[in-house]
Amino acid sequence: MDKLEKIFKIMSFFDDFRWQKEENYNLINFFDKNIDDDSKILTHWLCYITDRQMPFEIIWDVGGFVLSEIVHEIKNKKNLNKFNPNDNDSYLNLEENKKYYFLSKNIPNKIIIENYSNYIFSNKVQFKSRFLPADYMCILGTLIILEDFNFNLAEYISYILKNNKGEKDIIIRIIFSLFLLSYYDIGQPNSEDISNYEKNIDKLNIRKSFILTIINEKKIFNANLEIFKKNKMFKQKRAWCSLRDFIKSKEFNKYFTNAMLKYVPFEDISLLTHQESLNQFVLPGDVWNNNSKFKKCILKNTKYENKKNDLNIILDTYFRTYKPKIGYPEQFDITFDFVPRMCEKNNCDICPLNAYNEYQSFSKICINQCKKYCTVALYACNYKNNCIGRENCKLYH
Repeated sequence: MDKLEKIFKIMSFFDDFRWQKEENYNLINFFDKNIDDDSKILTHWLCYITDRQMPFEIIWDVGGFVLSEIVHEIKNKKNLNKFNPNDNDSYLNLEENKKYYFLSKNIPNKIIIENYSNYIFSNKVQFKSRFLPADYMCILGTLIILEDFNFNLAEYISYILKNNKGEKDIIIRIIFSLFLLSYYDIGQPNSEDISNYEKNIDKLNIRKSFILTIINEKKIFNANLEIFKKNKMFKQKRAWCSLRDFIKSKEFNKYFTNAMLKYVPFEDISLLTHQESLNQFVLPGDVWNNNSKFKKCILKNTKYENKKNDLNIILDTYFRTYKPKIGYPEQFDITFDFVPRMCEKNNCDICPLNAYNEYQSFSKICINQCKKYCTVALYACNYKNNCIGRENCKLYH
């Protein structure tokens, strides 16, 4: 077993622990916990659209509250009137500095009141993503396409699943279709562009027609898919994260499965969780897995040591070439929790990864007591899972 194969196995250990407990990952503060399952996954998808260069807690708690209300309203009314910034009852409001923000119609819930008082305005919840003009256009473009699918994200994904049934790269086909849904040909709009709602609707309807042609014509779909694989696939962090959560998160997989069952049989949905499907997931590239210290550590003394590519491309190349028995590239996303606690704090002497470089003392923080938390996962990633015993642990075998 070479060094990278061992590191894939270690990442698999942490990733297993990450998804075993809901408290190890982020949930959404829905304005109403009783909204339907498709509204929950669509809210999740829209939250990820806004997830750029902001604290994730604000995205999931504040953004989740406001966006879930917007989704619920649009689904019920079957129109986009309240997404029109010029409508008197719009969810989009304009500040004095001519910058837009989203404002709920409902009063804040307990989570907002206790943790986000700065986001309460006139007893409503205010949410402004860092790149709101572009995010707004992505969301509007998404909803305009979903209008043809009764504003149901699961209906759209099911349509893609049916059209591509039997294809071996089904996960990549779904992610390509989701890229088309929300991120394709949006551009870099500014606040002034948002105000011209009718012009935006016309433009986005042209975009919709083009995208519907792609997903409906197999030859056109396949040709554009190949272009996506070469030029865009490794750059879709937000899309990969959201689809990953639908498949691997206990909470969101429940919503996803329930929503999808209205359109496709369980057998088709369950295929997305098989190992062959998980192996297709790309590592969402970010500052944590591209951290220079982490990257240098895991690639040291390998043929990839001097490669300048982003880590997600390097790991994918290694995985497709050598096919390690345990682990797959997306599992390296635990670096979001791992790198700040280990690499950034220079904890190399107790790091399981460094057991294959210079140090071999990570076992000093392993207490090997099944009735206690796994101290290695707790220390390295803040994952609160019970120890499984060294005889069953990937770190030791």
